[in-house]
Amino acid sequence: MLRLLPRALIGAVLALAACGTARIVQKTAYGGVIELQGDHNKAMEQANEEMAATCTDFLVLREGFEPVGDPPPGGAAATVYRVRYQCGDGAPAGAAPPPRDDGKL
Repeated sequence: MLRLLPRALIGAVLALAACGTARIVQKTAYGGVIELQGDHNKAMEQANEEMAATCTDFLVLREGFEPVGDPPPGGAAATVYRVRYQCGDGAPAGAAPPPRDDGKL
């Protein structure tokens, strides 16, 4: 039985490594930002489901790696893969702009 434990653990780790997730970073009535982690294709499938649940007609405005936080002195900022999307035609004229999600005012 003890010999099976390491094999089962390795199998579980490999199964999790093949997973992808989409985490909502920001969501408004007019669109939002979703962060992808793990397997890109699986995470994008989940992101498409999240975007469709927010609005039936959406447009991906931008996707790719974005810096997060301030870079350390002499170093590069950490990056994450994010998808920015907009519902239909976006916010109606005169609507307040969406809040910034980069922690800066």
